[in-house]
Amino acid sequence: MGYKIEVEETGALRTNAYLLYDEQTKEAALFDIGGKIKRLLKVIEENDLSLKYIFCTHLHFDHVQGVEKVRELFPEAKFAYHEKEISILENSGPFATMFGFNSKSLKAPDFYIEENEEYILGNITLNTILAPGHTPGSICFYFDNALISGDVLFHRGIGRTDFFGGSYELLLTSLVKLFKLPEKTKVYPGHGEFTTIEEEKNENPFFSMHDISN
Repeated sequence: MGYKIEVEETGALRTNAYLLYDEQTKEAALFDIGGKIKRLLKVIEENDLSLKYIFCTHLHFDHVQGVEKVRELFPEAKFAYHEKEISILENSGPFATMFGFNSKSLKAPDFYIEENEEYILGNITLNTILAPGHTPGSICFYFDNALISGDVLFHRGIGRTDFFGGSYELLLTSLVKLFKLPEKTKVYPGHGEFTTIEEEKNENPFFSMHDISN
């Protein structure tokens, strides 16, 4: 396989932060740093990894609360998210404030992610998939039959659409797009346990095979 992916639950809402790295070249990326990532930082140190990117699938506070502290530790790492997520950050609301998040604490990215782009980590090619619905600029990352899905697709669940910027219709369209990926694709969601595209096609209670085929 040539790569490893590590996970650590972060923050009050138990967001999955992911560390992906190429075992040969040691190039790495972090995804959705929702709080302290002591274990992932230890993995970076013990394996002498070079952190190339810090990605956010979207900008809800529970996916970004630990970003700036990690940027301080790795100033060479490039920080990125989709430009449409700025509206989410600007409208983070009282719920985020209740958990101590100040939207102004998240500084500007080094660049914005677009759909159908490729990012290289050694021998790993990350392909971006724009998947709006949970938020306007939700981005999923696909590589080697694996998908980092953010809060778009969960184990037997889908993203909420009742927050600012959510759209149930757009989310359904995005999920149908994801269900066209190879069935053996392993899904690494923003919260909860891992799953596969095949399992969610067959067992996700929010869908039927009719929905997918159409």
